Amino acid sequence: MMVPLASLATCFQGLRPAQLYTCSSDGIPNAAYLSHVEYVDAEHVALSFQFFNKSRRNIAENPHALVNMVDPDTGQGWSLRLEYVRSETTGPLFERMALRIETIASYCNLKGVFKLRASDIYRVVDVARIPEESGSPTAGVSQMTTTLDPVFTMKALHDLSARINRADSLETLVDSILAGIEESFGFTQSMILLPTEQEGVLVTIASRGYPEKGVGAEQRYGEGMAGAVAESRAPIRISGLMRGMLYAMAMYKASLNPDPQRDARRVPVPGLANPDSQLGVPLIVRGELVGVLVIESETPYRFHEEDKANIELLGSYLAIAIQNMQWQERSAASAPDTLAPAPVDVAVPLAQAVGQARAAVSHQVTYYASDECILLDGDYLIRGLPAKILWRLLNIRDKTGRDEFTNRELRLDKSLNLPEWKDNLESRLLLLRRRLDEKCPEIRLAPRSRGRFALEVQCLLTLNEQL
Repeated sequence: MMVPLASLATCFQGLRPAQLYTCSSDGIPNAAYLSHVEYVDAEHVALSFQFFNKSRRNIAENPHALVNMVDPDTGQGWSLRLEYVRSETTGPLFERMALRIETIASYCNLKGVFKLRASDIYRVVDVARIPEESGSPTAGVSQMTTTLDPVFTMKALHDLSARINRADSLETLVDSILAGIEESFGFTQSMILLPTEQEGVLVTIASRGYPEKGVGAEQRYGEGMAGAVAESRAPIRISGLMRGMLYAMAMYKASLNPDPQRDARRVPVPGLANPDSQLGVPLIVRGELVGVLVIESETPYRFHEEDKANIELLGSYLAIAIQNMQWQERSAASAPDTLAPAPVDVAVPLAQAVGQARAAVSHQVTYYASDECILLDGDYLIRGLPAKILWRLLNIRDKTGRDEFTNRELRLDKSLNLPEWKDNLESRLLLLRRRLDEKCPEIRLAPRSRGRFALEVQCLLTLNEQL
């Protein structure tokens, strides 16, 4: 009786390489390594057609093949005898396999290099143990970790839910989510990215467990793990093997073609140098992409097939929580002001500001209007809508001395050109506040009440605008 393919789920994660053996019609064999064997159904698997031209020529002459895989948990080897059925260049299977390859490649800035040409589907004729690779409980990945049991349990989800329910703002909510990801699920490296006002671009709003926070780091749809998740709107799980090889290639490529000017005006996306497991979860509510959650681990094969349903449940719950908080904050901040800003004597607040400034600290803030980008003392600070907001606030303070503002007045400010609906102003202010805290703590956006904040400047500023 043939071993059920479904029982070999761990072998289909790509953690360990598989070997593909084919033979031409005149009896000349060929061997090639595979990074991944895709489970299709109880009787079929799929192999990616990318570079294996010799193997494919052999299959055209002789449609029989042998694939050897290794169970990463036990070290047990399995041999699959295959018979070629057909190739697919469209459809769900092809898209799923192509997405995985593109995600890995784009993470390393090699998108398009490792392009899937076709998904070759094979019928599994037989499954047999490989006697030479009998495996043992101590031979597999399990012994390198404390546990490989599914971690996205209902109890962990409940604990995370309780933590999230205590959040009272978008800022405390995203921090609570990442803290809960660590405490309830055990993942120390994670980040949340939200869509920006620029179509097809995500921005990092919060991260945890990385030396650099990466707040303000952007990823375009289709690029990197978060971008691939946003584009596909589907969870993506990746193990370390192929990802590691591509990372090394990307580093070599980057060393040959450095672009310091491009890097000078961007925040590096936080991340482990070479994670053994990576998970991206789309946060979607009623068809709308609210954000992307990315989790990384140095433990191989950390995200199991058994976790799939709970991962999707996690994504839906977090999306609803973030969207509800955004709506709640916008509703409260959009209410008519009860305390309108009073006229001020320009000389007094400016004198006080200078008196309170740190005498030895001064900064030059340069706004590039064409790029909607701000440099602080020549170094990149922030771009897009947050940059426009900061420049507007600094200019009002410089000209009038006023340092208290409301979200509502920003929404009514025509110079900012906010969208008429779904402007996500609160998340942009949060991004700006965190970026200032990281790069220039002498300038702060200090909350005063719901929908009201102060621009606190404890340094001397020189404002300069460039086209």
